[in-house]
Amino acid sequence: MTTDANDVASFSLTFPSDLTADHVMTWLRALTGTITNGPRRLLGVSAFVLEVEATEAGIQHRLHLPVDLVDFAPAQLRSLIPGSTVTPAGTDEPRQQWTAAVELSVSDSRRRLSTGSPEAFSTSLLTGMQGLTGNEAVTLQWVLSPALAQRPPRPVNDHALTGRFFSGRVDRDQRTDERAKLSEPNFLGVLRLAAKADDPARAGQLLGRLRTSLTSTGSAASYFKRRLVPESRVLRRVEQAAVPTVFPARLSLAELVGLLAWPIGNPYVAGLPQGRTRQLVPTGAIPRTGRILARSNFPGVERPLALGAVESAWHLQVVGPTSSGKTALLANLCAQDMTAGRGVILIESKGDLYKAVLDRVPEHRKRDVVLLDVSDTAYPVGWNILAGSPYVVAANIQALFDRLYPQDARGVRVRQGFYHLILTLMLSREARGQMTFADIGPLAVPRPDQAAFSDRLIRGVSHIEELAAWWEGLGDARTRALHFQPILDRIWQLNNRPSIRNIIGQSRSTIDIGEIIRENKILLVYTGRATEGKDTAGLMGSLLLNAVWSAVQGGAANPNRPTMLMLDEFQDFIGLPISPADWFAQARSLGLAITVAHQFLGQLTRELQDATQNNARSTVVFQTSADEARTFARQFGRSVKDEDFLNLRRFEVLMRLATSDGVSTPVSGVTLPPSEPTRFASVVRRLSRQQFARPVAEVEAEISARRNDPPASGSSPRRPRFGGPRG
Repeated sequence: MTTDANDVASFSLTFPSDLTADHVMTWLRALTGTITNGPRRLLGVSAFVLEVEATEAGIQHRLHLPVDLVDFAPAQLRSLIPGSTVTPAGTDEPRQQWTAAVELSVSDSRRRLSTGSPEAFSTSLLTGMQGLTGNEAVTLQWVLSPALAQRPPRPVNDHALTGRFFSGRVDRDQRTDERAKLSEPNFLGVLRLAAKADDPARAGQLLGRLRTSLTSTGSAASYFKRRLVPESRVLRRVEQAAVPTVFPARLSLAELVGLLAWPIGNPYVAGLPQGRTRQLVPTGAIPRTGRILARSNFPGVERPLALGAVESAWHLQVVGPTSSGKTALLANLCAQDMTAGRGVILIESKGDLYKAVLDRVPEHRKRDVVLLDVSDTAYPVGWNILAGSPYVVAANIQALFDRLYPQDARGVRVRQGFYHLILTLMLSREARGQMTFADIGPLAVPRPDQAAFSDRLIRGVSHIEELAAWWEGLGDARTRALHFQPILDRIWQLNNRPSIRNIIGQSRSTIDIGEIIRENKILLVYTGRATEGKDTAGLMGSLLLNAVWSAVQGGAANPNRPTMLMLDEFQDFIGLPISPADWFAQARSLGLAITVAHQFLGQLTRELQDATQNNARSTVVFQTSADEARTFARQFGRSVKDEDFLNLRRFEVLMRLATSDGVSTPVSGVTLPPSEPTRFASVVRRLSRQQFARPVAEVEAEISARRNDPPASGSSPRRPRFGGPRG
């Protein structure tokens, strides 16, 4: 007679690659503390079920527990077998319709089975579950209950037994076996095997494989034998994981550990699931509200894992390859920041994150959004890089290009060239309107139709001694061309591409980055890597980031309400005039909360890796490569291993977060699905165009007019040999 396990919770199990027999025995030993003693045991047996099910798709391990063990057993398994996962199984999983089954007992539970090496025997059982096709399936089901402790029999007196029905030797072996078996915890149990196949003979063959493996444990004294139970009843018991009223077998820990068919010793068996990342419980220091990054996946503690706005100023690093879930996480963060009324700046080159954030602008922030989209060639915004104090702008741009092209910083010519060209554009008295970065080429090496423009600007700085002397020293047009060629090689992709030239070539900026930051507005930048190329998009992003940093240094941001700066693939445009470490450190105190995202550590220079690791106090890691898993394992500490980073599934993360108490211990979680689009993208685009963009024909006409204006009356039509007429 059996009783159904009505109130039962089911869990899916995965194991670490270094699972040992000692791990399994330690967990089983912990379960012996759940024994029900005295009269209470007569009212109900505290039993649990361990199953291994194999199909063509692979092998799964499950654990079924009564309600009184739901909190205890999984927690013990996670703690005592580091790297294991215990995940609640879905209730909607279809049950197998088994077609053949047997129930097994042990011939003499007082005697030990010959299980030998647990690693070898568990591998043998798992191997017997391979080779399934179509809808075939096979399962091994153990129903177990901790056995009450028994006093081992006293040692046998050989002389007293000698000659007693000639059985002295047998009795002595039996008592020796029994003493050894009872010297460690025992479990009562019943073993069931079931198979599913279209053909009864095939189902019998599948069962036969497992029974053959079990036969190797037998001896003359103790072996597995089939119980005389009708197959229909056994099939029902397997389906219900039914607990028997009387258990037909008693096994010690040493016997049982190899019979569970757990992957002890990292066996090479096709179909075994890849190890899973261990589930790490969040501490109370990690807030539940704020900028929500993920939800804890630790069973029973499935709560939000958030980063406070203040702690965000300690910066965040997000690492994840393509399709890992990184873009959804970043878009959700931006959506939360926009909804909360924070200032947001996004700079990215690929476009998917830009579009995702644009699709999630909340209704009350529609008029706060400034779009700088390189691909919107019909309505370019205006951004004049040469706005501000001429000497400060010239020094900043020269320092920026020194950082972008460090080989140039070793010489003087390119550095001088940038500096003096920019000063000429910004200080020339002969300029018709405000000059732009796009005018560097026509000034330095003009085409024939641009010669008058260049001469006019050079003549306009003849009153500035250092500029006049510098231009005079350049010599003729051929020498100038050779002198300026390295500079043109650095900037041609900006000035020769209409989509970018029409943005940076407008005399009047239609966007004010300092004002955007001061007023907590939203700046979304797409630098057009797909259409402009990686180098061009990176250079454009670097110029924009430099402008943001200059505004922040000027006091535009509020440290009490930080502006959220998000940089996706940030290594492409991080060439600031200062070192990355100093940038991170200063940004914190100036009110700029930085989120940097990239795919792999290998994309970063050593300097950038060190600066990010040392200054980004919060780190979110999706699945990584083996080399980078080792790096992050060292960074996260002893509670995680390389395999934890390697085994992350899509949308799973391991994190360390900045909290009010410091940096948290590592925690595991699952990122949230993308938030619902607000469907205001087209409205936002229209409003941004109306306020900040100009028709492209108007922009091109302005650039042409600025360069082709006739010289002022009375000016010499001849081209001077150097920076202006001699006095």
